[in-house]
Amino acid sequence: MQSSSYAFVNGRFVPEAQASVSIFDRGFLYGDGVFETVRFYGGRMFRAHEHMDRLFAGLQALSIESVFSPEELRAVCRSLAEMNGVPDGAARVYRTRDSTVVTVRSHPLAPRNLTAIVSTVRVDSHLSRHKTANRLPYILAQQEAASEGADEAVLLNSAGRVVEFATSNLFAVKDGCLFTPPLADGPLPGITRHAVLAIAAGIQIPVRETGFGPEFLDTADEVFATNSLIEIAAVGNWGQSEAMTQQLQKAYRALVREELGLERG
Repeated sequence: MQSSSYAFVNGRFVPEAQASVSIFDRGFLYGDGVFETVRFYGGRMFRAHEHMDRLFAGLQALSIESVFSPEELRAVCRSLAEMNGVPDGAARVYRTRDSTVVTVRSHPLAPRNLTAIVSTVRVDSHLSRHKTANRLPYILAQQEAASEGADEAVLLNSAGRVVEFATSNLFAVKDGCLFTPPLADGPLPGITRHAVLAIAAGIQIPVRETGFGPEFLDTADEVFATNSLIEIAAVGNWGQSEAMTQQLQKAYRALVREELGLERG
């Protein structure tokens, strides 16, 4: 059955089945662009301002101008969510050097545990700080994980330090302390990552943003991944506990409800 959903392409709302960009678009040809994924809960976007700030920081880093302002893009996301009947889902805002495309699709919360490997792929710690459209290192890492029956892959930088997972930020717990790679090592400055750090500080969990190698994961008590879609997901093949992970999951969902004024679900 053909989708009745709409997309926003270069200033126009069009049915998804008719949405297209030029074969000469630099995003298609070279991955020359950036994107953001914003989560909807109950028809409301969570931390949309922070997502747009990061989108525009990425555009600035690649010297790409945006045809639309952050306010206009947020309005487009809200309009698409209403047009497509998506109270719980995700907006994807994609700006290449030539085009602007926004989609909104359903994405119900489905918490699950993950398994992961350490990938042989290395990332450029300068580009990895932005959500660029050029995702080839991450795709290769995910394929490597899939070939070993895992869900995720840990990426290292050129110095051999842990940066992040292929699609999410990485946290480890050891001796009651929360560890995550520092931004200087190249991880994306995740919106969920930032929220988790603030939550941890608020409930007096010691936090260390410090570099570490992949061997640290073998000695961790817990490991978990964070991004806007999965929120906080335990990585079960490392660690023997999920106590702090579950504590942070509950606190994160409470934060979302509070910020968006949602009823407890």
